[in-house]
Amino acid sequence: MVRVTAPSVFFALLLPSLAAWGNVIPRAPEDFDYVIVGAGAAGSVLANRLTEGNRFSVLLLEAGPDNEGVLEGTLPYIYPRMFGGPYNWNYSTAPTPGLGNRNGPYFRGHVLGGSTSINGMTYTRGPSADWDRLASHLGDSSWSWARIQSYFRKNEAFEAPPGPPNNRFTPSVHGTSGAIGVSLNLNNEWIVPPTLQAASEIGLPYNNDVNSGNPIGISWQQFAIKNGARSSAATGYLRQNVAGRTNLNVRVNARALRLVPNSGPGPLTFRTVEYRDETNGNIIQVSARRDVIVSAGVIDTPTLLMRSGLGDPAELRAANITPRFTIPALGNNFIEHPGVPISWSVNTTLTDDELDKDPALFAQELERWNTNKTGRLAQTSLTHIMYNRLPRNHSIFRTVSDPSGGANAPHYEQIVANKWVTLGARPAGNFIGMTQFVMAPTSTGSVKLNSADILGPPIINANSFNTEWDKAVIRHAIRSSIAYMRSPAWAPFNIQPTFDPTVADTDARLDAFVAASGFGGAHGVGTARIGRANSRPGSDVVGPDFRVKGIRGVRIVDASVLPFSPAAHAMVPVYVLAEKAADTIKGAP
Repeated sequence: MVRVTAPSVFFALLLPSLAAWGNVIPRAPEDFDYVIVGAGAAGSVLANRLTEGNRFSVLLLEAGPDNEGVLEGTLPYIYPRMFGGPYNWNYSTAPTPGLGNRNGPYFRGHVLGGSTSINGMTYTRGPSADWDRLASHLGDSSWSWARIQSYFRKNEAFEAPPGPPNNRFTPSVHGTSGAIGVSLNLNNEWIVPPTLQAASEIGLPYNNDVNSGNPIGISWQQFAIKNGARSSAATGYLRQNVAGRTNLNVRVNARALRLVPNSGPGPLTFRTVEYRDETNGNIIQVSARRDVIVSAGVIDTPTLLMRSGLGDPAELRAANITPRFTIPALGNNFIEHPGVPISWSVNTTLTDDELDKDPALFAQELERWNTNKTGRLAQTSLTHIMYNRLPRNHSIFRTVSDPSGGANAPHYEQIVANKWVTLGARPAGNFIGMTQFVMAPTSTGSVKLNSADILGPPIINANSFNTEWDKAVIRHAIRSSIAYMRSPAWAPFNIQPTFDPTVADTDARLDAFVAASGFGGAHGVGTARIGRANSRPGSDVVGPDFRVKGIRGVRIVDASVLPFSPAAHAMVPVYVLAEKAADTIKGAP
C-alpha cells in the first residue's frame, strides 16, 4: 500500500502576498516529476499510472482527509451520510430561476477518492454516440467508442453474480481485471418483477446491459461495489497494486491555494503549487520538474486557476487578484444533469424505508454486513435504470434541434428506488421513488470565485432548466414516470402518488412543480473544456494533450475538460478520460 501522509512536516517558502492565508515556515522546496492536485477519479488514476515502472515521481495532493476507516464511505447503503460533514465540500448553488430561485446543496467529495468516495456509485459508460461525438469534436478517432474500449477494461473488474447471466448483463461487454469493482444489486427482490413488467407495459424495451454502448431501455443497474463495499478511486487506484512504490507520495489534508509562476524571462510557466496543511495552517510549496496536473474537479479546478491569475481579467481584479493570462472559457460552459425526485406510497413493508426507521432492523443488517459483507446494507436501494428519448414527433423538435450525441443517446434517465426519494422530510409509511434526470441538457451555467472570500465557497450558477429543451425533456420524463407507476404491474401494491398528479395536466403547472421539487444535479462537466489544438483562441481551455493553452507547465485532467455532458453519470467517463490521458502524458517528450 502506498504511504498516505498528512503534510505537516513539509514546509516551504511563501510569497508575501499569501501570508494572511496561514503560517509561513521556511524550508527548501521539494521537487517531483509531476504534482497532481486532487485525488478524485482523475487524479487517482493519474497517480497510479504515472508511477508504473518507476520512471516518474509523483506527489498527489488531496484537500480532504483519508478515506480509510470511514464506514459511511464504505457501506453502500448509507452513502448519503457522506453528503454532510468533513467529507463533502458543502457547496451550494446560487439561486436558480428554473428552481424557483432556490439554492441547493452541490455535493463534491472532500476526501481521498474525491466524489467517488461519496457518490451513489452508479457505473455507466454512456452511449457510443457520445464517445464518437467527442472523437469528432477533437478530430481524433482514438476517442471513438470502438477505440476507447481498452480503457473501459483497464478501469473495470466486473463481478458476475452466481449462476448464468439470466439476461441481467452481457459478459463480453465487461472488463474483469481492472481497478474498480463493479456489480449488480440483487437485493430488493420483491420490486424486480413489477419494475420490469411495468416497463414492458408502457412500451420501454428491455436492455440486456446498460453499458453495451446503447443504453436505451430498462436495465439492471451496475454499481462500483466490490464484495459488498464501495469501490472508489481511493480503494481501486491508491490502495491496491501500488505497494512498494517509493515514487508515489500521497498527502491528505493538503489544500492547493494557487499555482505560482516561474520567475524570469520567457513564456508564462507554472510548475509550483502552494498548498495549506489543513491540520495546522502551514503553507507549503512544492514544484514539478515536468508538469503540474490539476484534477480538482469541475468546481475547484477553475477556481484554483483563477486564484493563480488565470481567467477573466475583470473578474480577477474584482477579487484583488493580479491577472496573468486571459482564458475566457475558464469557469464557463458548466453543464449539469438537473433532476426531479418523486415518490409513491405502497402497501408493503419490504421497502428500504424500514431500514431507516427501525434501528433494530438496521443493527441486524449491520451485523450481517460486518460478518460477511452481504445483506441489504451491501447495496443501495436502486435496482434498475431506464434511459429513453423523446418521441420523434414531439413538438419541441419544431423549434429545437436534437442536442444529443445520436440515436442511441438518451434524452432522460429514470431510476427506480425501493424507498422515499422526494426532497424534504419523509412521512410515515413505505414508498417507491423515481428520480428523473435530463441527460442531454442545453442549459449552461458558470463557476466563479467569490470576490469577497476567494478561498470560500465559489459561486456555482447551475442555471438548471433554463432552456425550452430542458423543460420539455423533464416534463416528458415526469409524465412517463406517472404512466409507469399507473401500469397494471403495480396494482397489487396500491400505488398512490405523494404529490398531486394533476400537476402534469398542463405544462405551466408541471414547470411550477419542477421549480419547487427539482435539484441541480451532481454530474457537472465543462468548466475547462478541451478542444482541438487549432481551435479558435479563447473557445477552449486545454488542447488534446491536456495542456492549458497559452501557458506552460499545467495540464488539466478531470470532468471540467469534458466539452459536453455525457449521457451517463460522470464517474466512468472521467475514469476513462484519465486512463487515456495518462498514456498521453507518459508519451510526451
